[in-house]
Amino acid sequence: MNTIEVQDFIHVYSMFSFRDGRKLPGIIVNKYNVANARVEYFFINQNDMSAYRNAFDAYDKETCARLCQLVKVEDILNIRPVSLADYKMTMQLLSERTQQLNAIR
Repeated sequence: MNTIEVQDFIHVYSMFSFRDGRKLPGIIVNKYNVANARVEYFFINQNDMSAYRNAFDAYDKETCARLCQLVKVEDILNIRPVSLADYKMTMQLLSERTQQLNAIR
């Protein structure tokens, strides 16, 4: 993809397909790198979205940096937005899975 195509998906919960074969749900954010005078793009995995949001709200830059992964736009093959209903169902399934795993332990 190119930067113009990616711009439409900033902060939109989506399914991302990467050049290395990974297909992951999450969001992409952009940040301006002052030192290098360029916009950079970061992927935040669905599992880290809530923690990222809390860290962002608390101005915890270290945690934000740890939870997002710098991505090259050309390494993103496809972005497919996911509806809010699908997102809620995914979160419910993850919660149920976590509860089941905790019950086993």
